[in-house]
Amino acid sequence: MSLIFKTIQTEGIAELSYLLGDDDEGVGAIFDPRADVEIYVEMAREAGLAITHIFETHIHADLVSGSRELCARLESAKIYSSGEGGAEYGFGPEKIKDDDRFTFGEVLVTARHTPGHTPEHMSYLLAETDHPESRGRCSPAIRFSFRRLVALTC
Repeated sequence: MSLIFKTIQTEGIAELSYLLGDDDEGVGAIFDPRADVEIYVEMAREAGLAITHIFETHIHADLVSGSRELCARLESAKIYSSGEGGAEYGFGPEKIKDDDRFTFGEVLVTARHTPGHTPEHMSYLLAETDHPESRGRCSPAIRFSFRRLVALTC
């Protein structure tokens, strides 16, 4: 596996989004896409990835999300948003719950309900599939949470 991981910053505001993919399997995900989605389409094309998942950390009242536009541009993608904290959407995303898990090649993505910024807020924990964040065992991981990327180690 060759992990593809890119951070995309929107100039002029504190907005980060991420591309995660596995080029052996040719699949990828976008986290918190900005309104101008062409950058994700181009990055995926250059990396040979089909974007299958678009993840949102929370309802964005402070900026415009590009999830719906990106989903409309890509035939392969679905939007995944929190089903926690009483979240209501004006469209039909796939609702996820705490501890839902998704696999992209050898990367395991685990959804974590982390209310605070908003009641429905989700963080996403990334770990290797052969070293998930099992109890009683320590393994390196990465967590996405509302414009932040945190490396977790022992």
